[in-house]
Amino acid sequence: MIEYLPGNTLIHRLDVRTKMLGFLGILILSFLFQAPQYQLWIVVLTGLLAFWIKIPLRKIGGMMVPLIPIVISIILITGFTFAPERFDRVSSQTILFYALPGNRLGATVGGFLMGTTFLLRLFSLMIASSVLTLTTSMDDFIQFFYKLKVPAEISMMLTTAIRFIPTLDKKRRQILEAQKARGTRFNEKGITGSIRSYLPIMIPMFINSILMANSLSMAMLNRGYGLSRTWTSMKEIAFAPRDFWTISLIALSLTIAIFVRFGLHLGVL
Repeated sequence: MIEYLPGNTLIHRLDVRTKMLGFLGILILSFLFQAPQYQLWIVVLTGLLAFWIKIPLRKIGGMMVPLIPIVISIILITGFTFAPERFDRVSSQTILFYALPGNRLGATVGGFLMGTTFLLRLFSLMIASSVLTLTTSMDDFIQFFYKLKVPAEISMMLTTAIRFIPTLDKKRRQILEAQKARGTRFNEKGITGSIRSYLPIMIPMFINSILMANSLSMAMLNRGYGLSRTWTSMKEIAFAPRDFWTISLIALSLTIAIFVRFGLHLGVL
C-alpha cells in the first residue's frame, strides 16, 4: 500500500505539505473521540478518499484480513481490562458478565466499545496513510524533507528505503512461486519446522537485497551522487489556491471537532 499510484485527482494535485497536514488532521480526529460511532464517521471519510483515488478493493482487503486475529484480541483485552470507573457515562460502566468466580474480571460495555474504537482507529489510520503514500511520489517526499531542513543524505536514505519495500515484496512473491514450483513445502509443524520451511525464501531474499543495493550504489555513483553539496530539484513544490482552500477546510473541521468534543462533551464513553 505504499507504491505510488499515478492519477489526476485533486488529492494527487495537492501539495505534499497539504496532504501531510490532512493526515495529521485525521490523526488528531482519530484520537479526539472515544465513542465508536464517531470513529466510524472517520473511517467512512477515509474510505471515501480511498474510493476517490480508486484504490483496488483487493489491496484494502489484503491489508485488513491479516489484522483479524489482532482485532479480536484487542476487543477481548479491552473488554475485560477496562474497569467501570474509567468511563464517564453510566451506560459504559455496565458490567455484562464476570469471567471468573467471585465477581472477578468483569466485562464492561465501555471496554468492548473502547476496543471497537481502537479497531476503527487502526483502520482509519491505515487507510489514510495508504491514501497519502499512494498519491504522493518519492520526489515530493524528498522535497518535503528538504523543506523541513532534513539533511539530503537522510531524506535520500528514508525515501529509498520506503521505495524498495514494494520491490522487495515483488521479489518475495517471485521467490515463493519459484520455490513452490520446485516442490518446497511451507507447512511444516513446530517452530523449527517453520524456520526450516522459510529458509529457501529468506536466503534468496538476502542475496537479492544485497545485489539490488549494490546496483543502486553503482547507479548513484555513475550519476555523480555526492559530488556537490548543493542540491537542486527538477520541480519545486509550491502551494496553489486549491491547497489554501483544503488547509482552510482542514482547520475548520478540526475546530468543529474540538468544539464537539470539549464544548459539547460528546464522543466520550
